[in-house]
Amino acid sequence: MSKCPYCEADLHIEDFFVVFEKESKKGKIKTKIGDFRGESVEKFRQRLRMWACPGCDTILGFSEYRYDSKM
Repeated sequence: MSKCPYCEADLHIEDFFVVFEKESKKGKIKTKIGDFRGESVEKFRQRLRMWACPGCDTILGFSEYRYDSKM
């Protein structure tokens, strides 16, 4: 499990993305990751995601991803 280097809070995928849980007909629980909850900025024809700790609100980093025309 990952922790914030500043406040030592546990970080989970649910802190950064919307997570959907659905039970199948056979009784298995399936999870799907939805939209990003944090801030995203378009710069130089690239989209940047800003990752921040939900506990102390400190910026942990930035990541790039290609622009998706569906967004």
